[in-house]
Amino acid sequence: MKSPKYDVDLEDAVLNDIIPVKYCPESKGFWMSGKNYEAWLDSLPSWYAPEEILPYNQFEDFVPSPFDGKAGLCPECGTYLSRIKINIKQPFYIERCLHDGGIWFDNAEEWKILESLGLHTKIHEMFSRRWQTKVRQHQQEMINRQTIIDKLGEEIAEYVFQLADILEDNPHGDCAATYMLRRFENKRKELNGKFSVGSQS
Repeated sequence: MKSPKYDVDLEDAVLNDIIPVKYCPESKGFWMSGKNYEAWLDSLPSWYAPEEILPYNQFEDFVPSPFDGKAGLCPECGTYLSRIKINIKQPFYIERCLHDGGIWFDNAEEWKILESLGLHTKIHEMFSRRWQTKVRQHQQEMINRQTIIDKLGEEIAEYVFQLADILEDNPHGDCAATYMLRRFENKRKELNGKFSVGSQS
């Protein structure tokens, strides 16, 4: 079985002393077959449900593998591996064969990051359109939050976030949002009127 990223044979190895994998001695990546991944998932206790943390700007010290940008072929069936980007501070790709279900990691650190994010048990879900839409929405929300922090400062921004959480769960929260928007619009009109009068004098 050949490495997806280097012209060498994969070697037998074990991840976390539990999951059988195939290791590439040159690229330092490893292949986890779909069968072995499913067997590991089935072996987990029913109560095990790690908290999911969606990726966004975490793990500043992580450095992606130099092979991360290279497309790979499935070592089992030879088809091109599908790729999804994990958008941490330094993004990297996880690759999976949509035919055999096997997964390629360019190094062991990528698996550790998925563990930290609680995503290592959801890799198959991560390749779905639904999950990727959820990630994009989360990333846009984080960008919006950072914009508010940059504009208002952390202290006022925190009040805004808390109020938004309260109003979001209130069936009449939109009334409060409309009230605040009208206040802002009236204040803006008032200020614009003052500027107009001042410019004429």
